[in-house]
Amino acid sequence: MDAGRQVWSRGRRSVRTLVVGIGSTILGDDGVGVHAARRLRERDLPEGVDVEEAGIAGLGLLDLALGYDRLIVIDAILTGAAPGTIHVLEGNDVARAAHLGPAHEADLPGSLDIGRKLLGAAMPREVLVVAIEAADVTTFSESMNDDVEAAIPRALAQVEERLRGARDP
Repeated sequence: MDAGRQVWSRGRRSVRTLVVGIGSTILGDDGVGVHAARRLRERDLPEGVDVEEAGIAGLGLLDLALGYDRLIVIDAILTGAAPGTIHVLEGNDVARAAHLGPAHEADLPGSLDIGRKLLGAAMPREVLVVAIEAADVTTFSESMNDDVEAAIPRALAQVEERLRGARDP
């Protein structure tokens, strides 16, 4: 990892974490990740945490994630569960994130696999997806389903819980 991107705190190296909210705010529930990222930015976050927004979860995330120890993605997901249901995916479960990528590009799991093969240690070692079950991701609308919008604080609580434990020994 590039030493210039490390954060030092009280003699211990802090885990560099990138939180990315993904989606399009003009496609209703699809924008839930972006809205969540904007709310997260307003909070007091630990040192070493950066929050970004992205329109898609494909290969474009590789540049953003480069040099971070951990990647947390907040996005909409379609599994058939009730709108507003929170899904926390990590490890092999990230491959279940079917909605996390554009139709004509590699999805999130595929993009991360490509990044690890090409860039190795420069890619995040840990990936967590906090996904909110969407009701509608195809209708042009700047508003979200009420249950989806109401789920944002619960999703952010999941993210913040992970951020609080993000220190190397």
